[in-house]
Amino acid sequence: MFGRRMEDLTNSTIPDEPPTPLFSDYIEIGYLGVVLMFGVPANMVILQKLIRELKMCNRDMVKSGFVMLKINLNITDLLILTYALGKLIWLTTYQWIGGEIACRFYQMFSMFSLYSSSNIVMCIALDRLRNVIYANQIHTKTNKISPVTVLAYSSWIAAFFCSLPQFFLFQTVEVYPNFVQCSDVWQITRHSTVEVKMFHNDSFILSQTFENTYNITHLIIVFWGPLIVLIVTYAVIATKLMKYSLRAPGTQSIRRPMPTAADDSPKDIIVHVNVEDGLLKKEGSLKKVVRCCAEEMITKQSRKKSNRRNGGKESTTTTSSTSTRMPTWRKQMRSRVFRTTMLVILTHFLFWFPYNALGLMKYINQGMFEVLSANANIFKDLQILITLINPFLYGFTTGN
Repeated sequence: MFGRRMEDLTNSTIPDEPPTPLFSDYIEIGYLGVVLMFGVPANMVILQKLIRELKMCNRDMVKSGFVMLKINLNITDLLILTYALGKLIWLTTYQWIGGEIACRFYQMFSMFSLYSSSNIVMCIALDRLRNVIYANQIHTKTNKISPVTVLAYSSWIAAFFCSLPQFFLFQTVEVYPNFVQCSDVWQITRHSTVEVKMFHNDSFILSQTFENTYNITHLIIVFWGPLIVLIVTYAVIATKLMKYSLRAPGTQSIRRPMPTAADDSPKDIIVHVNVEDGLLKKEGSLKKVVRCCAEEMITKQSRKKSNRRNGGKESTTTTSSTSTRMPTWRKQMRSRVFRTTMLVILTHFLFWFPYNALGLMKYINQGMFEVLSANANIFKDLQILITLINPFLYGFTTGN
């Protein structure tokens, strides 16, 4: 599952001539060409759009944090497209023409792009959880490093270290005269007499046990581990939203003396504040209360003036003394940000699940794995197709 499986390395009987492209290879070449043709321009346009959007976020931490994560996800999509370009060249030449160092770096880079994409999607879910839990707090930028920045940097660093072993586990091998391929050390050990360059022949790293452990660890880190995090995260989010929904929207009255325009004597004005929003728990909330009071006072003054114009008759228009505000958690749930997050995560799961399920099937049901492995390239290419879909999910839309 690491790199392209060469028929000449996996067959028990090696043919006398180098293999030639199959019909399915030509289909894959056309598929990758179409994805690159539309995916690269779309992602470049969206990247520029997101950078402009980030500059206009001002001090809104919630919106700027989500835009920053979308930029990071957009960059990972461009990295996956770069990996797809390398695969397209490899399929076209049908042998590895880049040399030893390029072979190692390409395999490391391919895993780095996948790890970083999966990590950023996980960060998006964690950011949604953070905003739901702390929905009643003010989300304004400060001079401190934001949690989103920490998540993004951690994702890239983790992706680099997780992909680093690829550099040591791949090398070139001359299968036929003037026909070179880039393959992992386990394939070379099993199907070739070429000596592995990085390890001794009796090294534990070349054993079947280490290969299985490495492959399973890769599957857990790149997909199944993040999937568990996504499930737990949205289970907590759903629990929080249900808890908020079942809670009765309580209000409390605050009595503040405010001078009226008619005289300087203080009069009591009742202002109703939704307790769920935590309005009075935040710094600067007194300004909001005063503003509410001022609006109430202006409304009463307008009503008095209207009564005087109507000859002292009471106006038929009544004004409610209760200032109702939609709870912040409900705004979060109904926002475009929340819906976009769900679509990005769901798409990631649907397009990444087949190939990673196939990789896990190898260690659960070998017979089923052999049946499904004929479609391995199709399943893997679904992970590349997501780079063409993501821009339409988070880029070509407006609103919050």
